[in-house]
Amino acid sequence: MRVLHAALAIAIATGLAACSLTRPPVERATYDLALARGTPPAGAVKPVALRIKPFRTAAPYDGREFLYRTADGQLVADFYHGFSAGPGELVTAATASWIQASRLFGAVLEPGISADAPYSLEGTVLAVYGDLRDPKQPAAVLDLQVYLIHAAPAARELVLDRRFRERVEVADASPAALAQGFNEALARILVRLERELAAADLKR
Repeated sequence: MRVLHAALAIAIATGLAACSLTRPPVERATYDLALARGTPPAGAVKPVALRIKPFRTAAPYDGREFLYRTADGQLVADFYHGFSAGPGELVTAATASWIQASRLFGAVLEPGISADAPYSLEGTVLAVYGDLRDPKQPAAVLDLQVYLIHAAPAARELVLDRRFRERVEVADASPAALAQGFNEALARILVRLERELAAADLKR
């Protein structure tokens, strides 16, 4: 009987191993935040340099997986679909590219550049998720808090403190549609941010 049990166990183990060898690997689809700027520059060039600091991401949105808010209020993670990098990293890169193209500042320094700049822009991704609470109206939601800080000789001065939240309805609840929605939400936020920066009275 023991011999029979041992033979059966070996057969099961061999079968499972064979399945694991033939099973195709799990493929994950990832998406960028890649914006196509279609708006003209918002105003005259300000003769100061601006440093873009890395954006932080608040938990539980700091992972790469797409998160979906469901009808019962839960946040559900999608292991198979997500961002190509952390949301904060992608927002930082997109923001730097957008403001550089705006030509609002004499220079825009990306993270990692060691040159001095009198102003810095930083912020936090407060939320980024697919809103699936209403199956008939799925939407991509992006919520950012942004600060413009002046490194004055005496002390750091908070020049701008704004919260930008956008909800973009999408055609369906597919990850590809939501990814497009996230891009549209960020583009809308950056248009609003650019206007705020253009209107700010900045000192050298």
